[in-house]
Amino acid sequence: MPPGHLLRVSDFDPIALAAVLDLAARMKREPLAWQHSLRGAAVGCSFEKPSTRTRVSLAVAAHRLGMTTVMLNKEEMQLGHGETWEDTVRVLSSYFDALTLRTFDHGTVERMAGIATVPVINTLSNDHHPCQSLADLLTLAEHFGTPVGLRAAFIGDGRSNTCNSFLEACAGAGMHLTIASPPGYEADPGLVAAARRTMQRTGGSVEFAGDPVEAVRQADVVYAEVWVPMDRPQERAERVRRFAAYRVDAELLSHAGADTVVLHCLPAVRGEEITSDVLDGPQSLVWRQAANRLPTAQAVLHTLITGAAD
Repeated sequence: MPPGHLLRVSDFDPIALAAVLDLAARMKREPLAWQHSLRGAAVGCSFEKPSTRTRVSLAVAAHRLGMTTVMLNKEEMQLGHGETWEDTVRVLSSYFDALTLRTFDHGTVERMAGIATVPVINTLSNDHHPCQSLADLLTLAEHFGTPVGLRAAFIGDGRSNTCNSFLEACAGAGMHLTIASPPGYEADPGLVAAARRTMQRTGGSVEFAGDPVEAVRQADVVYAEVWVPMDRPQERAERVRRFAAYRVDAELLSHAGADTVVLHCLPAVRGEEITSDVLDGPQSLVWRQAANRLPTAQAVLHTLITGAAD
């Protein structure tokens, strides 16, 4: 059975994860085949951070299921005038069939899930970005036939929400992940330990490398990510200096195989964490990866609301 909420990738156990990805693949092939499955249902979407892919893919995914999407702006609700978060969520749960939240503190998403009586979907927090990682896995499954056993190299901030979620995705899918980060930006030990416990069942692994060249040598997949999070502009100068050797460019890819593919969650700062020749080059799956945000969002909404990946 799927979980009640999707706050992080590990909320889906390996079997549920595979089922959701299978459903997403079917929905991509026949996007309108489920257009009456949730007719009359509604999803409330709150975005406290800017969004392009998440906002649009979620709205279109809901439409393809026959759902209504309502965008919730804190300043336009009584939340902005003193009503408590708890009271607001209780009421919204009586109007909607699911709630989504894109926010800063992951604890806020957990608070919502603890109060809501309908499924809650984390569409990005500072700690996790599960919807992105589901699209990553679907993209790899399409390209390689299956993500199982693939070797991936994540280049950059090992503590970022994207890396956290990709780590859990690799664990659930049975992939081998190497994270290459500068000192001070290593992956969270608690998340790594939990991922390794899952990998004991799925056959995956996670290792670390200070040198990005070492990380990509055996990689089937190289993952780049923006160096400066949107909520930490004050760290730009320091991060650009620390991450300068972690750029995904043609020189770095020359140490990987000719069939190695490149992922990036977008938006990209061209010339910083990734160069344009790589982003737009033949090894890039980035645009397919972005497109796959739609069928995976559709599959997640359907699975959580109906209680079945079917």
